[in-house]
Amino acid sequence: MVRPHKERQIEQLPPVTHYKPVGKPLRSLQEVILTIEEMEALRLADIELLDQKSAAERMAISRPTFHRIVNRAHQKIAAALWQGCALRVDGGSFKIAHTCQKTPRDFLCQTCGHHWSLPHGTGQRCQELVCPVCQASTVKREDK
Repeated sequence: MVRPHKERQIEQLPPVTHYKPVGKPLRSLQEVILTIEEMEALRLADIELLDQKSAAERMAISRPTFHRIVNRAHQKIAAALWQGCALRVDGGSFKIAHTCQKTPRDFLCQTCGHHWSLPHGTGQRCQELVCPVCQASTVKREDK
């Protein structure tokens, strides 16, 4: 019996799900299907330029599995381009990661100038915060 695929972790859904050659109606083209996790692997490897180890960690999979996914995606895209097929991004076994909890929020005390960070999603509002150094309530969130 074949082991079921482990859900791959993705950070965001792709903004576009169909690509096709110009001047040809979609109904007359063969489609090559790229899975959501293949698209995520391409984004991490080719857009964010992460090494395979870092990209695999972000997707919560092993490095060899990441390598197989990104190679399969490159092969599908090359075949679709060479043969003039449409590309459709659809399906797969994935879950969307909640990265907002990992993103720190930066704060500045306007009284003493102290800078510090807190994880996003702690439930504290800027108006409720006090500076950890001088205990002043003149705290401002710094946007980067």
